[in-house]
Amino acid sequence: MAAPVTVRRANEADAEGLSRLAALTFPLACTPQTPADFLATHITTRLDPASFRRHVGDPACTVLVAEDDAGGDPVGYAMLLLEEPTDPDVARAIRHRPTVELARFYVHPEHHGSGTAGLLMEHTLAAADATGARGVWLGVSEENARANAFYARHGFEPVGRKRFPIGDAWEDDVVRERVLRRP
Repeated sequence: MAAPVTVRRANEADAEGLSRLAALTFPLACTPQTPADFLATHITTRLDPASFRRHVGDPACTVLVAEDDAGGDPVGYAMLLLEEPTDPDVARAIRHRPTVELARFYVHPEHHGSGTAGLLMEHTLAAADATGARGVWLGVSEENARANAFYARHGFEPVGRKRFPIGDAWEDDVVRERVLRRP
């Protein structure tokens, strides 16, 4: 049984552990067709400790970390971006403005099924709501059945599609959105 989990806002001291967790979990969200060289490049250039230090210092970005009392690296993390989508497919699909993007949401595989993801989502939605946004959106691979089912259980409805670059190829993502505030 997993140790109890708490969620808090990440800080610069979390960057190394977040990078290690991201390197482990990012490939799990990709399709089997994702080239290994793309995964390696993405991990070393976008999921490195310096990138996480920039994210936690960015006022338009909220990074939450889930940790258990066993110590060590985080067991989950989420990242929200408070900005309008730049992808034209996403911009057309989103119905609730202002919006916030749930750009990353990952839980260590040893914590799958433990309630960690649900707790992290609860805190993530509260943080998204605190921004004043009316909605939150995310993109998820159409091939990731587990993630799509999880997001559906948490109120994220499919509202469109977008293309996601993977190396030299493109994959299809489902755009999902959830209301945060009602008028």
